[in-house]
Amino acid sequence: MARRKGLKKWDRITVEGWLKLMGDTSVMSRLMMDIFARLYDSTDHMDNGKSIASALHMEYRALNSAVGWAGGKIRSMVEKGLIPVYPEEEGKKEKTRETALLVQENLGEEAAEMAPEKVSMAPWEYVFDGVEGENGTYFWILKPEAAAAFREWKSAGDRRIAVISKIIEEDKTAEGVEESLFSNPSDSSVRSIRRLLEKDRDFQRKSLGREHPCCLVCGADRISLLRAYPYGEEEKGEKGLLFCPTHGALFAAHLISFSLKGELLVSGRLTEKERELFHLIPGEKAHGHFVRRRMAEHRRIFNQEGRKLK
Repeated sequence: MARRKGLKKWDRITVEGWLKLMGDTSVMSRLMMDIFARLYDSTDHMDNGKSIASALHMEYRALNSAVGWAGGKIRSMVEKGLIPVYPEEEGKKEKTRETALLVQENLGEEAAEMAPEKVSMAPWEYVFDGVEGENGTYFWILKPEAAAAFREWKSAGDRRIAVISKIIEEDKTAEGVEESLFSNPSDSSVRSIRRLLEKDRDFQRKSLGREHPCCLVCGADRISLLRAYPYGEEEKGEKGLLFCPTHGALFAAHLISFSLKGELLVSGRLTEKERELFHLIPGEKAHGHFVRRRMAEHRRIFNQEGRKLK
């Protein structure tokens, strides 16, 4: 990446814009999503590119080129108005040819060809923020809106996948590396995955309860479509809340929650069109019961995410 002093920060792409990009495989490839996952799980959402390359078992130059390529694509989409962005700050001056030269120096001729005669930033700056440490090490930083979008995308997905992926990652033998002191043996990994799946199966069955099971939001009661989601602090023996696939994903991503009175709360992050599509009516009573004490933590995060819009 371009080695320029100070913090490099550009946060015009909205959360909705990053969600749209994450759904575009022509820009956010599997490699880019792996890089985002590494940064998201790192302290302060930041890490050195060489460390990420090492963790992903690839050459740093290849990683750097991939980020530069994606940045060029994102820049083009921003310039064409294809993704949602915040209004540009007034009086902001565009940087000149000097940046283009830095692009050529650090990302190679291919990336330099993407840079126009007059550019505002190097391609990588459209993907990550950056800062140079005291020892000269340069760090990539996940942009706040990108981190929020990734958190929503990750939360709404199957939580078991992330846990299983971590178990397998700690088993170095799965990559063909044998007799490593830092590796969990394969039989240990298998036992861990089996325990996880058994625990989840028991949790799902227990959460169905003895009463009429249905989605807490819409009341859908087709058993094959219902899935239990945890809320509050996970305690042994606790039941989850039942939702259909759509409303379960919304709840897991903290885009909906419930008040003390059992009324539906809808995040301001959802548009009017989305509220209509998902049949979300703020204030509507829940189709079931929940433990108020446990819902308090979910509602706190829901409110916290909502305040970021103000």
